[in-house]
Formats: sequence, structure tokens, C-alpha cells
Amino acid sequence: MTLAESTILVVDDEPVLQLTFSIVLKQTGATVFTAGNGAEALELLKHQRVDLILSDKQMPEMDGLTMLQALFARGIRIPTVFFVNGVTSENPAEMDRLSVVQTVTKPLHPRELTQIIARALEALPAR
Repeated sequence: MTLAESTILVVDDEPVLQLTFSIVLKQTGATVFTAGNGAEALELLKHQRVDLILSDKQMPEMDGLTMLQALFARGIRIPTVFFVNGVTSENPAEMDRLSVVQTVTKPLHPRELTQIIARALEALPAR
């Protein structure tokens, strides 16, 4: 699957980053939805199908890890690129179980972001 064929959910509590990531991904042809935290994302996912989630880990109301655990509990596995703060070490087995395909730290150059997401999407079967 290519970026232009994909639907991506951007989950970030920082409106500027949410907008920036959306613009960058839309320029590649991707369809993009946004949510300000994990709870908003779970609500959106009740009605929208996405191919990949780009999510911050630390957010108010519901963080990214809790969101992924809630999806997993519902039997939903969506490949996820996860922004972490770089200080906490993530459990690789837990990240794999929750469908995290890559963890990255912010800030991230737009070209690097699109390359990471493109690689993650290439591994997915075509719809």
C-alpha cells in the first residue's frame, strides 16, 4: 500500500503538530483524520476505517498507550507509528503486541515522517 492509497489517523494533543502532520500527509495523497487524544481516536474509529495510526504517547484524558490497549482489548490491531519522549524505554514485546511498527521521537522532519510511514504501509496488504 502506498501513502496515496492510505487512510491515516493522526492522534496528538498539540494542535500545531496535528495540523502539520495532517498537511504533510495530505500532500502525499493520503486521507487523514485527526484526534486530540486517545478517547477522541477511539470514538472516531467506531465510524472510520484507517490503515495506520500516527500517535503521540503522552496526551491528556487518554494517552496513546491506553488507546492502543483499548483497541487490542476489542480485537482491533491497527499498525501504529508511536511518538515517545525518548526518555522512557518501551517494552518491545508490548509494542509488538499492540501493533506498534515503529517508535520515534519528536521533532521529526516531514521527509523523515513520510519515509517512516511509507515503509510501514508498504508492509500492509493492498485493500
